[in-house]
Amino acid sequence: MRLRVEFDVVDNVLDVNYNYHVASFIYRCIQRAKPELSLNMHMQNGFKFFTFSRLIVPNRRFEIVDGKFIIKDNRVFLYFSTPKLEIAESFVDGLFKKPEVEICNAKFVVSCVKVLKEREIGSRVRFATLSPISVTTVRDGRIYDLYPNDVKFYENLKSNLIKKFIALHGKTPNNCELRIKPLNVKPKRIRVKNTFHRCVDMIFDAEGSKELLEVGYKAGFGERNSMGFGMVKVV
Repeated sequence: MRLRVEFDVVDNVLDVNYNYHVASFIYRCIQRAKPELSLNMHMQNGFKFFTFSRLIVPNRRFEIVDGKFIIKDNRVFLYFSTPKLEIAESFVDGLFKKPEVEICNAKFVVSCVKVLKEREIGSRVRFATLSPISVTTVRDGRIYDLYPNDVKFYENLKSNLIKKFIALHGKTPNNCELRIKPLNVKPKRIRVKNTFHRCVDMIFDAEGSKELLEVGYKAGFGERNSMGFGMVKVV
């Protein structure tokens, strides 16, 4: 399920690295509606099966000054996606139980939640990121962030989607083929808690397994999806 949450802006200044704070807000909403679900999601080491976009300000009316994200509009949007209906319903229920929201000391009020029609995903799709894709590898015992100029980026991206599919459906996909062709790449550096992660905003063509592409569309591409990485839209 894909959602668009619209907020009225009350206080408009927050930290530019707000991913962790938005994730915490989402967990609070789920906990408010269904505490046992929130607890299970926190306790499990595997995939959380939701992702979200960056904060979308109409007409890009914002400024970034001295590490602060300053909203210059009275509205802001957040897109949310999950392949699990229970997570989406709990998030929405929690939103309406307490529509006043605080993220990094900025204050918002939920004004509208819209369920978006999901696009049908075929074997060839062009995607654009709504939040940057994070892919890592381990070398010499250390974790390294990968960029699309490294062949390992694509190998690990595919491996991650296969693992998500198995975790969701309890079986391997019928087709594990995946080819990614980046058309536009913008490197990003985002802090989550005290750690910076290198990641990429992309427009890319994806071809191959419909099963894997659908998982990426609904649950996010790459890693750290529940921290606001890897959400895409069809373009």
